[in-house]
Amino acid sequence: MNLVPSKIKFKNVSFKYENQISVLKDISFKIKAGTTNALVGKNGSGKSTIAKLMDGLLAPDSGTIEIDGEKINTKNIAQMRTKIGLVFQNPNDQIIGATVAEDVAFGLENRNIDYKIMHEMVEKALIKVGMNEFENQDPNLLSGGQKQKVAIAAALAINPSILILDEATSMLDPVSKQEIKNIIKKLQTTTDLTIIIITHDIEMLDQVDNVIAIQEQQIIFSGEPQQLFLCTNLMKRMDMEPPFSEQVKKELTSQGIKLPNQYLNDEELAQWITKLI
Repeated sequence: MNLVPSKIKFKNVSFKYENQISVLKDISFKIKAGTTNALVGKNGSGKSTIAKLMDGLLAPDSGTIEIDGEKINTKNIAQMRTKIGLVFQNPNDQIIGATVAEDVAFGLENRNIDYKIMHEMVEKALIKVGMNEFENQDPNLLSGGQKQKVAIAAALAINPSILILDEATSMLDPVSKQEIKNIIKKLQTTTDLTIIIITHDIEMLDQVDNVIAIQEQQIIFSGEPQQLFLCTNLMKRMDMEPPFSEQVKKELTSQGIKLPNQYLNDEELAQWITKLI
């Protein structure tokens, strides 16, 4: 069982799909154990390809990928995959079981987990995402947000040390998206998971420690969200704008009002403005 948070290292990794131009060219980056990270960039920039390379669904044309200091190769790929829980963009693509419980248990069944232990693991995973009351329901009858929660529960049930969310909120309504964000926040405070959020949604960056930005096959930025928001030209290159709270904060700062240097989301900024009144 993976109880220790994992670190990831890409070193000079290149990859291209058959009969296509390169998707990634000689990229290198590190992800610290136990941190929450975002991969951002335009559609087609290679974000999802990086996730598939981490999970061993794809193999790099050159370069190396390490998890906890061990290079991924054909001999250890099965063992490495046990460390990763992967959630995709469309939850419908991950529905397998006739009931929610069966769906969450699928990955455990493949590992020949004892039934009693498996039942306990499924229940714990569903509790983490607030879906334990739906364990006997047909997952196809759930809302999009509920389906995505079940997909997250399935990823958590295998007890990974790395959780990858690949555009996991892009198909959800604002309420469901906020619920997923709340689940991520809870996981940050109650687990040692290394979390990777692949997104083009600027609002998802308010709870990450580090952002890696990809453009034209290259890493063009790696650092804290606040630093990225100050890089106006980089943001424009990726067709992104700073969050509304950052725009308000910049305007207030230009008027001589002192605010914290760190990133503040809408709620946190409102609280600070209330203190100033």
